[in-house]
Amino acid sequence: MTSLPIFAINLDRAPERLAQLGARLDAQGLAFERVAAVDARKLSRADIARHVDGVGYWGRLTPSEVACFLSHRKCWKTIVERGVSHAAVLEDDVVPGAAAGEVLSRADWVPPDADLVKLEISLKPVWLACQRAARRGAHSVRRLYSSHDCAAAYVVTRSAARWLVAETERFRDEVDEVLFTERSSLNRSMRVYQMEPALFLQKHRFDDAGSVGDPGSFIKDREGKVTPKRSLVVRLARMCAQGRRDLVQSMMVSLGRRHTDVVDFR
Repeated sequence: MTSLPIFAINLDRAPERLAQLGARLDAQGLAFERVAAVDARKLSRADIARHVDGVGYWGRLTPSEVACFLSHRKCWKTIVERGVSHAAVLEDDVVPGAAAGEVLSRADWVPPDADLVKLEISLKPVWLACQRAARRGAHSVRRLYSSHDCAAAYVVTRSAARWLVAETERFRDEVDEVLFTERSSLNRSMRVYQMEPALFLQKHRFDDAGSVGDPGSFIKDREGKVTPKRSLVVRLARMCAQGRRDLVQSMMVSLGRRHTDVVDFR
């Protein structure tokens, strides 16, 4: 049994995905607990209205995106209720790297000030601290200073889980937008780290086998969303905010404190 609890989100109507994930984790000696995902097909308009607070950055949330967010909240609530200090949250389409079993068999590598540690990659450049905060075997943990899409594999602390549950009773953006993009005020209020090389990669990135019609997918219908038009004032404000963030990144690079990299998966 791993000392770092692992919660895997899985839809009742996608047992084959659970079996595949179970086989991958079992091969590395990792035990996990299934968390029944909230099913978008069973969400009523009233359910959605109860949780969704307006239009988000990428537009109004689809039922699948709402269900995905609520599924992650179920994991956070379980972490708080169980009183565990840290836990890994996985979506059921992740593929573990060769060292996942070794790394997740212990939790002493999690930086003491961490709220989140992202365990996956999206194959896009990110800004990382040059100084390593922790190490476990060949894997380093560094502070993450930029957006890093997706929320399919991460470690969350109990204190962060408690705070996230309280702050996301109502939401308007996708769960990965809230957790891992610098546009998010919640993201900017947390200390977020990145494992490098990453321990997990989503299967569709690994072998390009994903499908929009996959019954286990949380983000069905996302491709059809239309980004809302913004007023000139809003666009200028966002451009200024991004400009300030870019300036800070450049200053930190010149001081030798940060660097940009595409995190590897191993």
